[in-house]
Amino acid sequence: MSTVTVIGGGLGGLLVGAELKRRNVDVVVLEAAGHPGGVASTVVEDGYVLEPAAGSMLLPHPHMTPILEAVGADIVPALPQAKTRFVYERGTLHEIRQSPAVVFSPLLSWGAKFRVLREPWVKTPSDGDESVLSFFARRFGPEMGLLGATLMARGVYAGDPERLSVRGAFPKIVSLEDEGGSLIRGMIARMRRRPKATPRASVHVPRYGMAGLAESLAAYLGEGFRPNWPVDSLTRDGNGWLVGGLSQIRADAVVVALAPHAAAGLVPREVRDLLDRAQYAPVAVVGLGGRAADMPIPAGFGVLVGPHAGMRSLGILFESAYAPGRAPNLHSMVKVILGGAADPEVASWGDDDLLELVREEVGRVVGTPMLPSWTKVVRHTPGIPQYNIGHLAWLRDLDAALSAHQGLHMAGWAYRGIGVTTLAEEAVKIADTLQAS
Repeated sequence: MSTVTVIGGGLGGLLVGAELKRRNVDVVVLEAAGHPGGVASTVVEDGYVLEPAAGSMLLPHPHMTPILEAVGADIVPALPQAKTRFVYERGTLHEIRQSPAVVFSPLLSWGAKFRVLREPWVKTPSDGDESVLSFFARRFGPEMGLLGATLMARGVYAGDPERLSVRGAFPKIVSLEDEGGSLIRGMIARMRRRPKATPRASVHVPRYGMAGLAESLAAYLGEGFRPNWPVDSLTRDGNGWLVGGLSQIRADAVVVALAPHAAAGLVPREVRDLLDRAQYAPVAVVGLGGRAADMPIPAGFGVLVGPHAGMRSLGILFESAYAPGRAPNLHSMVKVILGGAADPEVASWGDDDLLELVREEVGRVVGTPMLPSWTKVVRHTPGIPQYNIGHLAWLRDLDAALSAHQGLHMAGWAYRGIGVTTLAEEAVKIADTLQAS
């Protein structure tokens, strides 16, 4: 393997390109738009910085950190307030400083708390590819199961806990049960194996937003990043591939880092037929900004909305409270996510209706009316990938189809994780595979 072409300059494609360049591989990343980043299109208006997609990451990370260091990306720690999280349930805002603390909060009945503490001795086996709700209820009982599954599914995927595959969506959590026979035992065993000198990961943010991170990755690639370069064909050429667009580029290997619906027009038919089975959930992201006196928000990371909250908002992030430079001085900004798998219709509402809903719901959670002077609505269609039950079988079928086409690979958030650091893990795995071929 001597040359690689990456099709798609979103964060997934950029991270693959940067990791390959870090290993001195001849790589070019082609992007149809005039700028890098894809959905990582930070909105900067009137002094507010809104991330329509992911806006933070946990660092240090074994795969992400080396790429960031090579690129020279400007990443800063979040403010200490990021350690404080909230859950809104049954009309009450609960402060949760650490994840295990939810067990001791008023969120759960005493019976549910005792059931949670029995988790290390629960012997119920997994029933194959089970849902997030089934998994958490099996481990922690029905009350904590519903709460935990709802918060996890909504908070990460805007997903439906009854449909999301726990092994596909949260493999690291399932691995605790696989390793220790229970989540608590697995967690304790993992903590004991952790080297004492290993720093704990904490929330970090790109100083200039995810779009700034994308620009840094593109700058690192130099002439290897080519914007305004749409690809219209991908054909086999002997032992390599021809990538057609503004011209033809021959590559020994190609990484298609596009959303499945966009990649389907390029890949071989048997791969395309599988990509048509990809599932998404549309979401709307609403930003509210204004004077801190008009928009008082708690000092914390944000709020996850429980299953009995009676709200359509899935989550609220207090971005100006924990991320430096996200709002002008003496101003606040929040980001609200709506829609998702269980409530896709609300994502299609008009801007005015969405803004009215969000102002009311954020005010209800915080306990005071919100009077923003700046607003922004961003819609994601088809939306966030959904790793529903059957997702792992779909990946196995996809890998089998790709194996018949040597040198062809897929990357991006539709496959093996939607977090930024997970995209870095995928980039490293792809680079390992390409160098071994």
